[in-house]
Amino acid sequence: MSKLNDLTQGSIIQKLLMIAVPILLTTISQMAYNLTDMFWIGRVDQIGLIEGEAISAIGTASYITWFAFGLILVAKIGTSVKVAHSVGEKNWDKLQKVANNGLFLELCLGIFFSIIIFFLRRPILSIFNIQSAQVIEYAMNYLAIVGGLLVFQFVSSGFSAVNEGLGKTKTNFKIMLVGLILNMILDPLFILVFRLGVSGAAIATVIAQAVTMIIFFCHYRFASHRMFQLQRNHLSLKMIGDIIRIGLPAGVQSMFFTSISIFIARMVFVYGEFVVAAQRVGTQVEQLTWMISGGFATALTVFVGQNFGAGQDQRIKKGFAIMSAILLPYALMIALLLRFFPEFLMGIFVDDPVTKNYGIAYLRIISICQVFMMMEAIGTGFFNGIGKTYISSIIGIGGNLLRIPFLFWLTKSMAEEGIWWALNLSDITKGLILYFGAIIGFTQLDRFRQRKNVDLAIQIQESI
Repeated sequence: MSKLNDLTQGSIIQKLLMIAVPILLTTISQMAYNLTDMFWIGRVDQIGLIEGEAISAIGTASYITWFAFGLILVAKIGTSVKVAHSVGEKNWDKLQKVANNGLFLELCLGIFFSIIIFFLRRPILSIFNIQSAQVIEYAMNYLAIVGGLLVFQFVSSGFSAVNEGLGKTKTNFKIMLVGLILNMILDPLFILVFRLGVSGAAIATVIAQAVTMIIFFCHYRFASHRMFQLQRNHLSLKMIGDIIRIGLPAGVQSMFFTSISIFIARMVFVYGEFVVAAQRVGTQVEQLTWMISGGFATALTVFVGQNFGAGQDQRIKKGFAIMSAILLPYALMIALLLRFFPEFLMGIFVDDPVTKNYGIAYLRIISICQVFMMMEAIGTGFFNGIGKTYISSIIGIGGNLLRIPFLFWLTKSMAEEGIWWALNLSDITKGLILYFGAIIGFTQLDRFRQRKNVDLAIQIQESI
């Protein structure tokens, strides 16, 4: 068992950085992955396509793949948290069962959702009330390829979840980096050289995801020291239920968030395709905060999970403080970047002046909530790590629901900018409640752990 990364001992900042830096690099890789697609799609005018239509199509289709991420999280969060707890408890038999059942659950969910997306993509796209037939055609083609083969991403996430729980985030980064490099090579080839446009972006993405999944499996299969074995006799409906119980709140929150985003996207379409394209590009730029925050939230989840399992409460508190000291100043820096240099950032991805101007307004407005988004991520990492995923999910869902009344109220006088201010107010609310809620949660760690032990004793008694 020497190959795992034990976070319950040693220098806290060193251990946090050991797990956080690979996750950060993995997140940056994923961000570069998305930005590469956007960069090359923003140049489809070279092959006779309309840039705004292509960006709008991929932006719309991406909401569907984001919804799938909620299902991925159901198994991923549950698996990584339970693996981390198993490591902290030094319970290797439990680790074996969690890993096998987590991977099996990701496979089943991936197959199910891929089939749904492929055969129901037209009625799903009708939700967005898109007026342009060309945008609908592009989005249909993109979803047929990327959505129909989402199973690759599900299975890769299963392996990634096990590695995260073990603290082996460096392995995830190396494998993701291969997928990124491959996507960067294939994007211009399929989009522009082969003149496949939006479909070319989809093909490049799927090939990169398939290769990533194969590498994950090969790494597991041929590793000199494997932490678990893929065995059918480890499959257990009860263990799958436990994984779902922990991961479901986070998954529901993600899917609910995407559903609200789809509703908002319908309203954005009212203001035209250029506004849709601008928000899509602006969201990609905003990844500088939200993808980094998500990556570090995962690192904090693993750190808190292992130390919670080991009863190391002081390490949890110190780790929380260290993460705050690193991430909150970073978020402030990004906020200043979005506020004062939006022209430069938008100019990287789009040439169209109308889309660019809308995007500049979006970045300036949304800069206000960047620090609060990071506070939300830190609070979420704490609650997920102790297995109380429902707390962060309830607050997240409630905060996202606030977007609807804010949206109707603000758009009356501010048009599309009212939508973006609604996002601001929602993120500020969630960030404040989750961050300071986590600080209050420090005083309840013993009670949370006692409740967990009582539940475990009841489960053992029922199984006898």
